[in-house]
Amino acid sequence: MTMHTSHSRVAVVDIVCWSAALILVTLAALSAQADGFDDEIAALTYHKVSGDRLDTQAVASRSQAALRATNFDRPDVIASEQKRIDAQLASMDPSREFTITIDDRIGEYDHANSQFSIELFTPGAYIPFQAFGQEYRIVFANGASARAIPMAKEQARDFDTQLNSYGRQIKNEVHFKIIGKGDPTGAVNGGHVIRAELTSARALDRAGQVLFTPKLLAVGAGPKFAGFDATKTDVAGLRIGGSRKDMEATLTRLFGKVTPGHMSANPKGFAGAIEVNSLGCRSGFTNRKTRPQPGAVCVTAYYDASDTIRMVRVERMFPPNFDVNVFQKALVQKYGPPSGGRGGFGWGPGVPGTVFSNADSIVDALTATVAYDSDISSLGGNRLENAIASLQLLDAAWAETVSK
Repeated sequence: MTMHTSHSRVAVVDIVCWSAALILVTLAALSAQADGFDDEIAALTYHKVSGDRLDTQAVASRSQAALRATNFDRPDVIASEQKRIDAQLASMDPSREFTITIDDRIGEYDHANSQFSIELFTPGAYIPFQAFGQEYRIVFANGASARAIPMAKEQARDFDTQLNSYGRQIKNEVHFKIIGKGDPTGAVNGGHVIRAELTSARALDRAGQVLFTPKLLAVGAGPKFAGFDATKTDVAGLRIGGSRKDMEATLTRLFGKVTPGHMSANPKGFAGAIEVNSLGCRSGFTNRKTRPQPGAVCVTAYYDASDTIRMVRVERMFPPNFDVNVFQKALVQKYGPPSGGRGGFGWGPGVPGTVFSNADSIVDALTATVAYDSDISSLGGNRLENAIASLQLLDAAWAETVSK
């Protein structure tokens, strides 16, 4: 296992928001096994608490029992393993407390704020672990209350000398409960970001002596974000809940010609769609002379049987050097802390994906994703690909009723 932060040796982690570019994080060793941390129990607890679906059949098919079985016996073994995993998942206790001790680091003294900082609790830090063939990332929703070691300058000098004597490396013992999905700060993303609440923590020196014990705030005790309401926000100035006629007039005024949209899967609840610049933000695997250029915008608005707009998707093309961090911060500033993002960078209540003909999936009210524009010239690596950033806003309350 490893702990990732933004301050030491460099590793690369994928951030899916307005760009699929990579951000740099650091890597430090994690020693959790001595505490009895069980990665599979933690993963199962996460799936039960968050509602993030675990494909137990796929997990069963990758189990050692299935791999050892003969071709004849394998289907029965997989079925038996899946039944066992399903029962184990159902038995998980959401109130269970976990303990991990990691190799961590205390940063340099902050003279302006008269404090040191513990790196695990800085934005962007997470503890990754592997379970069921996939990576999970633990972030702490109340980590900010554990970050600072306040200290007057007179005492800080001796403490700093002590830290330097062993390279500022410490042991960080954390106790926590799993409370949900996603990083509330928006700094960590990924397929399975575990939101946890610290119940206690101790910073220890290399000999195990206590250096600092933070006073933790419970989740929700600090400043509150009012929450995300899809009906009260917009994507690129476009809102849901209005009439098809009004949306068509707005799109015509802003972008030009509006055409009927194509709906290949006939999603449940949607009666049709209107769009601007259909497929004009993607080159496709053709060798056409004119490719979409940065600045291209494509919009699709979906309406129900009452001609009410229930979902809007806006795509815009950006050059290859698109700055991830600037747009990530802009998204958080506009929409508040994300709820995680199931297949993207997401906000708001997650609802069953029945409206997309996939009831087993969960869809966020607002999702930001990114793709790269590819055509035949991309196959040989002959050119840098432009980024296609997408924002999709869904009327989650309506989608919830459709799913019932």
